[in-house]
Amino acid sequence: MSGRPCATRRTPPLPLPVLLLPLRLPLPRGGVYPGILTAVAKVMVSMPDDLLREVDAEARRLGTTRSAVLRRFADSALRERRAARAAAMRTLLEHPERYGGDAAESVKAGRPPA
Repeated sequence: MSGRPCATRRTPPLPLPVLLLPLRLPLPRGGVYPGILTAVAKVMVSMPDDLLREVDAEARRLGTTRSAVLRRFADSALRERRAARAAAMRTLLEHPERYGGDAAESVKAGRPPA
C-alpha cells in the first residue's frame, strides 16, 4: 500500500441544459394516465405484421396506445364469449328434457307405488 488515494473513475457531469429539461408528458383527457398507478401484468404477444399494422392503425384512430387497444379487444371478446355461454346454458336449462334432463322423472315413474 503506497499511501496514495486510489484513483477512481468518475463519469463527467451531465451538461446543465440536460439537467434542467422538465419531464412533461401531455396528460390525456381526464388528467390521468389509465393503468399507470395500478398493478398490471406485462406480456409479450406474437402476431403477424399485417395484424399488428391493423392494431396500430386502430390505436392511432382512437388516440390511444397499442396496449389499450389489445386490452379493449380482449375484454370485448371475452365478454361476448361469457354472454354466449350464459345464453347456451339458459337454453339448456329451459328445456332440460331435450337433453336427458328428465332422467329423475323417468326414475320416479318407474318406481313401484309406495
